[in-house]
Amino acid sequence: MEKYKKKFVSNMKEKYDDISSRNASMTEKELYNFLHTFKGTAGTVGYQVSADKAEALLSKMNLESERIVSKEETIHLLDTVMEEILEAAIENKEKEEESTIQKMIMLINPNPMVLIERKAQLEQEGYIVFAAMDLKKAHTALYDMNPDCIIVDYQLIETDQSDIANEVKEKAELQFIPFIMTDSVSSATNRINGYRFGSDDFLDHEVSLEEYLLRVNGKIAKRKTIVHSVLTDELTGAYNRKYLDSQLNYIRYDLMRNNEKASLAIFDIDHFKSINDRFGHLIGDQVLKKLSQYIIDEKRRTDIFIRYGGEEFVLLLPDTTAVQADQFLQRLLNGFRTKNFRFKEETFSVTFSGGIVDIDGASTNKKLLDQADEALYRAKANGRNQMVIYESNLTDIKPVKTIRIAVVDDDEIIRTLLTSQLQQFQPDENYEIEVKSYREGESFFEDSWHKLGSSCLVLLDGIMPRMDGIEVLRKLRQESSQGKYTVMMLTGRKAEKDIVKALELGADDYITKPFRIGELEARIKRLIQKML
Repeated sequence: MEKYKKKFVSNMKEKYDDISSRNASMTEKELYNFLHTFKGTAGTVGYQVSADKAEALLSKMNLESERIVSKEETIHLLDTVMEEILEAAIENKEKEEESTIQKMIMLINPNPMVLIERKAQLEQEGYIVFAAMDLKKAHTALYDMNPDCIIVDYQLIETDQSDIANEVKEKAELQFIPFIMTDSVSSATNRINGYRFGSDDFLDHEVSLEEYLLRVNGKIAKRKTIVHSVLTDELTGAYNRKYLDSQLNYIRYDLMRNNEKASLAIFDIDHFKSINDRFGHLIGDQVLKKLSQYIIDEKRRTDIFIRYGGEEFVLLLPDTTAVQADQFLQRLLNGFRTKNFRFKEETFSVTFSGGIVDIDGASTNKKLLDQADEALYRAKANGRNQMVIYESNLTDIKPVKTIRIAVVDDDEIIRTLLTSQLQQFQPDENYEIEVKSYREGESFFEDSWHKLGSSCLVLLDGIMPRMDGIEVLRKLRQESSQGKYTVMMLTGRKAEKDIVKALELGADDYITKPFRIGELEARIKRLIQKML
C-alpha cells in the first residue's frame, strides 16, 4: 500500500502545482469532478482525513454549476482539503534527498594501522570517512565538513593539553553530533572517565566489529531523528533551513489570498573564510552569533530569520516591498559594520552582502531563492558590502570563486577519465571548477597555473616516475602557501606504510585504486566544502 500512497501523493502534488501555475480560473463543475476523484482515491490508499474534508466540501457544491471559481479561491480550497497530502509530498522529497546523501564520519586515532582498518570498515558500510591522526587537524576540519558522527580515541582526549578536545566536544553537542570514544584496552576507569568527559558511547577493544558498526549506526540514526525534530539553529538562534519552505509557502498563499506584499532577502558575511583562517573558527562563530542577535533584535516580530547554511541567512519580510526591504537592510548593514570584534590585541569589523526579491504567489520557492541568489552574486561582483534588488536582467552572473583541480597521474587512462568526469561536474554552490592534468610531479611544479587564486585541490597518484606522490606531497607541505593546497592521494599501493606516510605528511584524504567515480566525486564535494 505504501507505494500506492507515494504515487497518489506525487500525482496530486503535480496536479496541484499545475493548477497553481495556471492563470485560468475553474468552473465549479470542474472543481467538483477533481475533488470527487480525489476523495475516492484518498480514502482508498489511507488518507481518510483528506477524503473526509473533500466529502464535506463536495456536499456544499453543485455538480451542474458553471459558476466560475477564481484561482485564489481554488487554491484556498485545495490547500484546506490537501493539507496532509502536501505535507506528505514535502516529507517524501526530503526522504529522497536524504537517501542520496552519504553520511560522514570523522575518525580520529593516533595509531595509523587502526585508523586505516577502521576507515576501510566504515567505508564498506557506505560512509564517507575523514581520517585524522590528531585532534588539531580534526578540529580545523570539523567546522567545514559538518560530520554526522565523531569517533575519537581515548588516549588523544587523555593527553590533550590545549583544550582542543573540549572545543570539539562542545561543537558536537551544539549540532547533536554523536561523540564516540574508542580505546585500545579494556579499562573500567577509562570508560568512566570517557563518559564523564561527555562521550555518547565508549567502545573498547573487546567490542566486535559487528557491535561496533551497530552502535555507530544507531547513534547516527538517533541524531537524524533529533535534528529533524528541532527547528532552531543552535549556534545563532535563527530558525534553520528546514523551517524555510513551510513559511515561504504560507507567505505565498497569504499573498494569493489577500493580495498582500512581501519580500525575501538572502545575505552572507563578506570574506567569512578569511575571518576563520585568520582569527580561528571560535571567532567566526562569535561573528555569526553577533550578526544573528543583531538581526533578531532589529527585525519586526513578524519577520522570519533563517540560517540558510554556513554564513548565509534568509530574511522573510511580510507586508514589505523589495524597495522597503532594501532600506531596512541598508540600515542594518550600516549599523553592523560599526560594531567591533576583538582578537587578542587586534580589532576588526564585518560587513555583509545580499540580494532581495519581491515575493509573488505564482513563483515557486526555488525560483524566488534563485532570483535572490542572483542578486547576491551581483552584490559580490560589485565589491560586496551592499544590497542589490533582483531585476530580470541579472543573468549570466559568474560564480565568485574558482576551485582549481589538478590531476597528477602518470596513467593516461586514469588521467583522461578523471579530467573528463571533473569537467562535466556541475556544482550547485557559488563556485566554478577548472581542471588541468599532469603526467608527473615535475611538470606540475613547473606550471604556475595551480598557484593562481586561493585554492587548489590536488588529486595525486602515489606511484609516478622520478618524483612520486609522496615527494610531491612533501614539497607541497613545505611551500610557504601550503594552506591553499588540499590533497587527495590516489594510490594503488596496498602497503599500509605508504598510506601512513601520506597521512603523516598531511594528506587530506586518500582513495585506493580501483575506485568508483561516484564515490570519488562525493569525496571531492566534501573536500571542496572544506576549501570554500
